[in-house]
Amino acid sequence: MTLQQLRDFVLAVEHGSLRRAALHGHQSQVSLTKSIKRLELSLGTELLLRNSRGITLTPSGEHLLPRARLILSEVALVETEASMKMQGRAVVSIGASPLAALVVTPPALEEFRGRHPDVMVRCRNGPYSDLLAELMAGTVEFIICPVFNAALDESLAVDVLSSHESVIVAKASNPLRHATRLSELADAEWIVNGPLDESGSSLAQMFRRYDLGVPKVAMHCDSFVDAIAHVKRSGLLSLCPPCLEALDVADKVAIINVQERPPTQTILLIRHKHRVLSKHAFTLYEIVRKAGAGRC
Repeated sequence: MTLQQLRDFVLAVEHGSLRRAALHGHQSQVSLTKSIKRLELSLGTELLLRNSRGITLTPSGEHLLPRARLILSEVALVETEASMKMQGRAVVSIGASPLAALVVTPPALEEFRGRHPDVMVRCRNGPYSDLLAELMAGTVEFIICPVFNAALDESLAVDVLSSHESVIVAKASNPLRHATRLSELADAEWIVNGPLDESGSSLAQMFRRYDLGVPKVAMHCDSFVDAIAHVKRSGLLSLCPPCLEALDVADKVAIINVQERPPTQTILLIRHKHRVLSKHAFTLYEIVRKAGAGRC
């Protein structure tokens, strides 16, 4: 059994087919298939069942998967720490969504830096799906982010940090800024930020809740920060967290105060249950967790 064989096995499971896994892993399907076959031979058991719709795990495969992920995550963490320690400094790697990076991490990092000024903090930024992939791969020790329409894996430990009611934003000169009912915005064009699945977006859910049909989506952005940047230069609207002052755009973007309540985003602190945090990562994790407990 080799690390590459474990990587190929996990890659195949995560992508649901050998073809997609091979493309993502930048190798041939034949090479990836042989790698997984060698792993099965070394373990003396079949791990994957191949069929026309892709692949499914055997009981042995289901037993191996969490252990393979844990092994690979520990290797990735060791490699990351070793790379950073070559510079003579300890390192803590975490992940934060744009919202968390604005409202959660700055005070936590300020306190942590006060305690450990010589420790380098590596903060990855991105949407939940990207951060979760990094957490499972072991390249970050914990993540701070909202979760949209996704079932949390049982291997994850989760703490609620804070909740933020979304706001509808428009360019400061947009005539729709004076609207008082969501129905007045039904024909507007919108920017969706967050997951690409428009039907499952917070905006789509809000429209369904108030029987307004399907919103007219003109643009998709991974981050609400990008969405606001486009809103202030266009006639488009967007549903975003209430962070205009932190982004210094309060004079360029207006909040449309409608009678209907927009959805709420809840920021979560997430780590892997079966992974021991490094000493400094544990300190930062506890700072973030206790700060969240104080908000609840």
